[in-house]
Amino acid sequence: MVDRPAPFCQSAPAATVFAINPAGPVDWGDLAGGAGYFDQAHFGHEFRAFTGLTPTRYVEVRRRFLREHPGHALDGCPLPAD
Repeated sequence: MVDRPAPFCQSAPAATVFAINPAGPVDWGDLAGGAGYFDQAHFGHEFRAFTGLTPTRYVEVRRRFLREHPGHALDGCPLPAD
């Protein structure tokens, strides 16, 4: 049996991933480790498979969304529509 990381939604608690603060700098290594990944590359791969965006692109989209829609109801929600 091949030992591989568990699917993103099972191994990374949603609260950890969706609590990314797009307004500040993100330490992807710390976030990946806190989510239970042994390296940032596996975290990034599974993040993209789960969200359709790389972690960096996700933060860029969130930042743009927050700039374009200040105070929107989705302001505190994960994965706003692009």
